[in-house]
Amino acid sequence: MMPTAPSSQPNATDDRVSDVRLGPRVKVCGIVEPPELDLLAARGVDFVGLWWGVPGGPHDLDRTRWRQLADAAAASGSLTPVLVTFAKDAAQLRDTLEGSPVRWIQLHGYPTPGTIRKIKAIAPDVRVIKVLHVKGGECVEASLIGSYEKAGVDVFLFDVVSDDGRVGSTGLQIDPAVVAPLADQLTRPFLLAGGISATNRAEYESLAAHPRFLGIDVDTNARAADGKISPENVEAINRVWKDRGARSGDRDG
Repeated sequence: MMPTAPSSQPNATDDRVSDVRLGPRVKVCGIVEPPELDLLAARGVDFVGLWWGVPGGPHDLDRTRWRQLADAAAASGSLTPVLVTFAKDAAQLRDTLEGSPVRWIQLHGYPTPGTIRKIKAIAPDVRVIKVLHVKGGECVEASLIGSYEKAGVDVFLFDVVSDDGRVGSTGLQIDPAVVAPLADQLTRPFLLAGGISATNRAEYESLAAHPRFLGIDVDTNARAADGKISPENVEAINRVWKDRGARSGDRDG
C-alpha cells in the first residue's frame, strides 16, 4: 500500500475534481519545471500532467524528478497532479506512486481491461483516466469502452493518434463528429484532447454541453513558439473553455 494514503476510503477531493457538475476543467500536460506549476496554479488550471514511463517522450521524467514535481503540484493546494504514462505493469506503477500524493493515473497506449483492474487494485483511492485513441476517423478502443468501465475507469480522454502511430501530445485536432456518438455511450466523464486551443471552442460546442463533458487536456497549444508553457496561452484557454462555459450555463441542471 502507498504510505501517503491516509485511509482505505476514496479521497473526496479526487472525486470532486472529476465531478462534471462543478464546471469544465483544464488539464495541462508535460510539465517539467516548478515555475511552470506556479504559472498554472496562478491561472486556475485544475489538472497537471507529469510524465513518467513515456519512452522517448520530450517531457518524460525520472522517478526522482517526477516525485519532486508531484509534491510541488499537490502543495499548491489547487493543482491535481496526474501520472501520465505508457507503463502497464501495476507493480511498477505502485512503486512510482509510493510516497507521493498522486492518485490519478492517465494511461496511454492500449492496456487491457484486466490491466485496468490490476492498476485500480493498487489502492482504493487510485483513479484511472483511460485515453481513447482516435485514428483515421475511428476510435481504436470503441468496442472495449464497456469493458473499461466495468474494470473501473473513472474518466475517459479522447485523443488523436497520428498516421505514423504517434500517441499523445501530437497537436493534431480531434474530430468532434467521431467523439459525439461515443460520448453518448459513456457512463463516465470525459476529457477532450487533440489540438484543443483558445480559438476552436466553437467547433466543440455540442460536446462542451454534453452532460458527461469534464473538460480539456492541452499540451502543444499551451506553449509558445519556444516550447515553453505560455501564460498568455494558458489564460486564453482558461477564459474560453472555463469562463465561457460558466456564463453559457453548460452545467445548469
